[in-house]
Amino acid sequence: LTLVAVGAVLSAVYYAGLMLVTEPVLLLVLQIPNALGFAAISGIGLTLFQDLIPGAEMSTGLFMNARRVGAILSGPIIAAGALPLLGQRGIFAICAVLTVVGLGMIPLAKRLAARPAETARA
Repeated sequence: LTLVAVGAVLSAVYYAGLMLVTEPVLLLVLQIPNALGFAAISGIGLTLFQDLIPGAEMSTGLFMNARRVGAILSGPIIAAGALPLLGQRGIFAICAVLTVVGLGMIPLAKRLAARPAETARA
């Protein structure tokens, strides 16, 4: 989970950086934390799901569907960017906040993963 946390921090840096970018070259620089964060969360996240949930098919399907749900739920965030109150920078601020919220959930995931699995009753 430590690498996932590092990935979340890098993603938050990416979104926070997008709020501040004024030059195109800085967009290229920000692709480094974006790529590293995405790789950590996607690659290691899938492995964690497969470790936590029995059955590779079930865990992989759940992970991929959770990503799709996240993409669908991001629609209203992007639409909020059309509002004068938020604007384009507001979209990235919301994404950064949501990434930090996800980062805050990692200790909870660690505690839940550390608990011994309950035995099924027959």
